[in-house]
Amino acid sequence: MTTTATATRSNGQRASEGARPGSTRTSGRHRQLPLVVVGVLLVVGCALAFTDASLHLGSREEVLVVAQPLDAGQALTTGDLRAVRVSTGDGLDAVLVGEESSVVGRRAAVPLVAGAVLTSSEVGNAPPVGSGSDVVAIGLKAGSYPPDLAPGDRVQVVPVASSSSGSNGTVTSGSPVGATVLAVDVASAESDNPTVFSLQVSSADADEVASLAAAGEVSLIEVGAGS
Repeated sequence: MTTTATATRSNGQRASEGARPGSTRTSGRHRQLPLVVVGVLLVVGCALAFTDASLHLGSREEVLVVAQPLDAGQALTTGDLRAVRVSTGDGLDAVLVGEESSVVGRRAAVPLVAGAVLTSSEVGNAPPVGSGSDVVAIGLKAGSYPPDLAPGDRVQVVPVASSSSGSNGTVTSGSPVGATVLAVDVASAESDNPTVFSLQVSSADADEVASLAAAGEVSLIEVGAGS
């Protein structure tokens, strides 16, 4: 009896001692599992962050930025804007470089700060023709005006002798007239139609400019900034 009890206790002890290594290994595996999950989540997170950054870099576009401070109500000119490449992001209604002609000549709806991206909501309507000014349309063939003229540009209307008069387009004795380009209707390359410029001129000069335009005896010269 004693021998049997002793063996039982001995066997029980050995069984208990034999179970301990297995329990340790199981506990170790349980501790390692959360670390594996965390590692996987980190890898997935990094991949998502890289993808998001790549998409934002791929959506960079050329937009218009205010080149100098402008007061509310001031008409925008080409000299007031410059092009930069930025990531537009969601919800930013930035004016693209290709849309410059649609904002030049219009008034700033709010004060504009130099370096700020120009948005559509910051641009108001085109400036109305004020008192003492008139609008005159001039149709010109290529070579009679700078090809990059755009709304808002300041020009001089220069009288010239028409080629039919035998003077080969030389300047006449008339004085140049200052004007501002309000709109440009560019003729297609396939047609023989002239490009039509809508010019804002002083009421005192409107009749003279209209007569020169009707006779085809006028050219446009762009006035540089600060002139």
